[in-house]
Amino acid sequence: PLPPLQQAPTLTIADTDLVQKLNEMDLTRIALAKIAQTNAARSDIATLGATMVKDLTGNQDRLTKLVSAHAITLAPKPSAANQKIIDRMQHLHGAAFDRAYMRYLSHDDARMKPVLASGIAGSGNTDLTKLATDTQTLLAAYEAQLK
Repeated sequence: PLPPLQQAPTLTIADTDLVQKLNEMDLTRIALAKIAQTNAARSDIATLGATMVKDLTGNQDRLTKLVSAHAITLAPKPSAANQKIIDRMQHLHGAAFDRAYMRYLSHDDARMKPVLASGIAGSGNTDLTKLATDTQTLLAAYEAQLK
């Protein structure tokens, strides 16, 4: 007889919440990183924007694959509140963009660090824990590059 099919580890309500927050963060940061590539005055911010688009798009792919085994639908675009931030940032250029972008990243990092830490500590889903840990590492690397 065949061995039983491997079931995808279940996602708790807290896991689902983490998935949605990661999705929202990725969507917003990808949109802002695309803007950074053209609107930033500092070349390091523009270069980091390209890196973030690539990395976070990969994160999105992993997240989509992870939830495909579960009845979870990821939002296809950022929330209305984050879309307002994206719209506002599209109209900024040069040093004004750099200041606003750095302020956004700093605020978002401060908001996401405890979310990721508690998600990693509380999740029993190894794939989600790995994704959250990898995201934590990416955010720390981005923060270090912009110091």
